[in-house]
Amino acid sequence: MKLRQRKAASSSAARPAVPYRLSNLAVVTIVLNVVLTWCAVGGMCLTFIGAGKIIDAYPGDYPVTLIIAGPVLVFLAVLLRTIIEARGQISEECRIRHRIVDAVFGAGPAHMATTRTGAVVSLATESSEKMMALRVKFVAQVISSLSAPLLVIATVAVAISVKIALVLLAMLPIVPLLIGAFRKVVSKVSSGSQDSRKALAAAYMNALQSLSTLQLLGAAGRVAEQLAETGEKNRVAVMKLLRGNQLILFVMDSAFSLALVTVTAGLAMWNAANGTITTGQAIALVGLSILLLEPMDQVGAFFYVGMSGLGAQRGIFAFLRKRTTTTNDEVRPSRKVDVKNADGSEPVVIVDNVDFGYEQPVLRGVNLNIYPGERVAIVGRSGQGKSTLLSLIKGALQPTEGTVEVAGASGTALAGASASVMQTTWLFSGTIADNLRIARPDATETDMWQALERALVADEIRRLPDGIDTVLGEQGLGLSGGQAQRLSLARAIISGRKIVLLDEPTSHVDLVSERKILNAIDDLGRDYTLIMVTHRLGALAGMDRVVEVDNGEIKERA
Repeated sequence: MKLRQRKAASSSAARPAVPYRLSNLAVVTIVLNVVLTWCAVGGMCLTFIGAGKIIDAYPGDYPVTLIIAGPVLVFLAVLLRTIIEARGQISEECRIRHRIVDAVFGAGPAHMATTRTGAVVSLATESSEKMMALRVKFVAQVISSLSAPLLVIATVAVAISVKIALVLLAMLPIVPLLIGAFRKVVSKVSSGSQDSRKALAAAYMNALQSLSTLQLLGAAGRVAEQLAETGEKNRVAVMKLLRGNQLILFVMDSAFSLALVTVTAGLAMWNAANGTITTGQAIALVGLSILLLEPMDQVGAFFYVGMSGLGAQRGIFAFLRKRTTTTNDEVRPSRKVDVKNADGSEPVVIVDNVDFGYEQPVLRGVNLNIYPGERVAIVGRSGQGKSTLLSLIKGALQPTEGTVEVAGASGTALAGASASVMQTTWLFSGTIADNLRIARPDATETDMWQALERALVADEIRRLPDGIDTVLGEQGLGLSGGQAQRLSLARAIISGRKIVLLDEPTSHVDLVSERKILNAIDDLGRDYTLIMVTHRLGALAGMDRVVEVDNGEIKERA
């Protein structure tokens, strides 16, 4: 076999998550948002300057063009900004949601088994929305708040007085300093608020999924109390964040807005009294000072959005980074295979000196060759690493040492090299045909019936009201456990993959269903390579080899 080179420099380190970058559309959205804010502020400047000229020109000629141009420019700029901002944010929400879903599928079942479904749903919905409100909307507001006032100052300098403009310019740095200080103060609060929302979503999802079990155990009331307690913690966390937002608004209004308007009004009256500026210019100056406050007031109003968005962003990035610690996209070099089967064939599954562990070692120095058409049973006491070995072969886990190769694939490509039938079959809400097409989207009705025939479940499906178009409920509601397992086997067959991994396929069915499943497996033929983890002695009858896992090591049974 060919030697595959490493894609990464080190095989022991997981590849770090690539930071999420805004799309070109989002960057353009932010730029246009800022530019349109400038246009809106410019239009208001024209409006106030025009109002001042009307007062000074009374009862003479009025600057009609200036009076009309200002409001029209403001209207168009605000309208376009609203449309562009909304479209840009929605587009980025879709991108980050795709990224989260890709991470879920890429992580595999081993990682997702330790992740609460509700928490992931919260990340892909509410957190994604808040993160993009931060990165698309809030960022543009901050840039505008720092830049648009300069346009107002320039207008004051050109149309009214350079000295007054310099005084106003000296007051502007107060706002970014205040915002930076309060951001540090409420940063921890925003993270706590995000964590509490995630915990609440996960708790609700968990309670809904296990509602029947809770009722049977008489634990529904206790879980309801726990949900109420979790909801109260979330309410407290949200109120803390809102208090921080209100504090920002209070400081902006009292410490800065009041001071700026007071200083500007004083300068306007003093200069008008001295004849330095006209009455119309003095009134325009007071109006322009209000424009200095507008972008900054928007930052204060959106501060809650910014802080909650930061918490959401941290949660999403932590999830994406955690995904890279449990999967490894690296393609490791495969060993040279020297051992051939009696017919001269090379192994189709190679487990070469593999170590794997969580906090403690589970498998140590495992070597296993499986040849095309072989049927191998993996047995052993519970907790010895049987399912872990199968997970390594199917690519759900990556070895800490050594290599695994299946049908020439290694690394994360292992997931596409085999088909699996697990202890508990997951069937999706939808028709039986939909569940089969998950493994092969282009499968025809004939292909599906052939797969069902080989899995020995076709006759039972035909007796259903709508055949393969029968709609199943969640988790296969409408089929028995044995039927669901054989449907899972049919799904593995229709995938076209010739290596089938079976993890305790008969552990949750009765003896009649067990016999049907084993008969279906026996009838597959030697064009399939079968690897089955089992505790059932009856399942060993058709096996060519039995491999025992004991204390992290494997040995052949005679």
